[in-house]
Amino acid sequence: MKNTGLVCLTDVLELMLDAVCVVDKQGCFIAVSAAFETIFGYTPAEVVGKPMIDFVYKDDREITLDTVATLLSGVSKPRFENRWVRKDGQVVHILWSVRWSAVHQVRIAVAHDITERKEVEKQLQHLVGHDQLTGLANRMLLLDRIQSSLASASRNSVELSLLFIDIDGFKEVNDTHGHLVGDTLLQKIAERLLECVRGSDTVGRLGGDEFVVILNGIKNRDDVLQVAEKIRSKCAQPFFIEGIKLVLSSSVGVASYPENGQTDMQLIQYADQTMYRAKTAGGNQIVSQLPPSE
Repeated sequence: MKNTGLVCLTDVLELMLDAVCVVDKQGCFIAVSAAFETIFGYTPAEVVGKPMIDFVYKDDREITLDTVATLLSGVSKPRFENRWVRKDGQVVHILWSVRWSAVHQVRIAVAHDITERKEVEKQLQHLVGHDQLTGLANRMLLLDRIQSSLASASRNSVELSLLFIDIDGFKEVNDTHGHLVGDTLLQKIAERLLECVRGSDTVGRLGGDEFVVILNGIKNRDDVLQVAEKIRSKCAQPFFIEGIKLVLSSSVGVASYPENGQTDMQLIQYADQTMYRAKTAGGNQIVSQLPPSE
């Protein structure tokens, strides 16, 4: 006589979109449901008898083993997130519901693929902190980065400098050629600014044609001015948009911690003031009151 309860349970497991996994105390797979192949790309035959940890994304293995140790010690850990590597090499984000069966000496876990959710969260986080037109850091993210850089500069006794950049002649471009050309110009300016800095630096747009560059850990004051000059030179090169040749320039103000300010707003305001001096002096120049390097 068939065990109808067991048959029904097997059917349910086969229909589940989430994968059910059974792992022994040594960390090897004993069984997985059909959905395991859908999520991870491996058939049950390819994983049964093999260590679970071998399939976990390398950077998440330590925290995964720590979680397993916590679970085996008798502490409940019903929900846990980590990343796994599919058979095709794709990294997937998994939310686990897991419990340890002391009677059977196995871990029973249900894997829910949250990769799509994580991608959406990442995109939303990017939108919150970045300017939609240029993709650069926006005011909120800039202030956060400056605060982090200030903390690092104070802790590690390194220098921090800000460049405040305003584009000379941008309003005339908007008035003469329209906002679509103006928007494209801002995007091209953003690209040029990124070409002038290191990966550890931050380029952001405060609004309009005003940009800020955060230079972290500059060891030589002359290097700050070299970056500023590179930016001034790049912005002075012609832009070609929809067959239109645009020649502009930039006014650059410089501020450094700790001489010109101790907080994010103090540094921005000082750099803004020096930029304004550059602009009122005719533009296409850099104004800095930094003392020379020792």
